[in-house]
Amino acid sequence: MEIIKLPIEYGNDLFDSRFRLVLVTAQRARQLTEGSPVLVKKKYVKNISLALDEGIEGQLKYLTGEDAKRARAYEYRMRRERMARESMEEAAAVSLEKMEEIKEAYKAETASMSGKEPEEGLEEEMLPEDEESTEEDFEE
Repeated sequence: MEIIKLPIEYGNDLFDSRFRLVLVTAQRARQLTEGSPVLVKKKYVKNISLALDEGIEGQLKYLTGEDAKRARAYEYRMRRERMARESMEEAAAVSLEKMEEIKEAYKAETASMSGKEPEEGLEEEMLPEDEESTEEDFEE
């Protein structure tokens, strides 16, 4: 594994300043962390190093001025929508699991009250063999 050599050499036609290089690299590293595909041959392990390598090799394009503001607002809105959608999907999955647990518990309770064998996957509540259940046991 190679280490990025300092100072970083890049062409003036790629970035107008080092500050711009840092901003573009940081934003790209975030995109890589969120799952975006790598644009260059993978020489590094860390996302920030990969993003910097992509920038130095001229693979990253960036916007300035009003275009950049609109793109940033759009990206922010899309990220929030994705997070909300994932959160709702996760809540729905948890809710379905809870409903299944409640159904199974209800089936088991109903089966034990009616004296029937519970359905597959449910455990029957066993009474000790030496005691017989009477109506008094259920009146509590």
